Amino acid sequence: MAIIGLFATIAWHAYQPYADRARRAEGRAALLQVLLQQERHFTRQQRYQAFSTTVPDARFRAFSGPSRERSAYLLTAGPCPGADLRSCVRVTATPRQWRDAQCGALWMESRGQRGADGEGTCW
Repeated sequence: MAIIGLFATIAWHAYQPYADRARRAEGRAALLQVLLQQERHFTRQQRYQAFSTTVPDARFRAFSGPSRERSAYLLTAGPCPGADLRSCVRVTATPRQWRDAQCGALWMESRGQRGADGEGTCW
């Protein structure tokens, strides 16, 4: 029994980095999708649209996966630092029910900037 437990622990720790990378890929894909939606909105309205998990907007997806319950990230949008929604939007993907010590929240801006709150290599 102890040997099986040892192997399970080793396997879990070996698997975890791959699972984290898959979640981050889901988050990055969701950020790109929402930024494309924001650009279409900007073309029609001449401004970007803010939204959050508490004040959702039906035009924009507020989660990264197939459903909110199965998503790795929750999405929000707001003005870029030092700008307003007529010139720039920042979309942020915040980990949902898991802790990403390496990257934290991922973000992308309409002016091409991207980054993460953590200090690891996330892009």
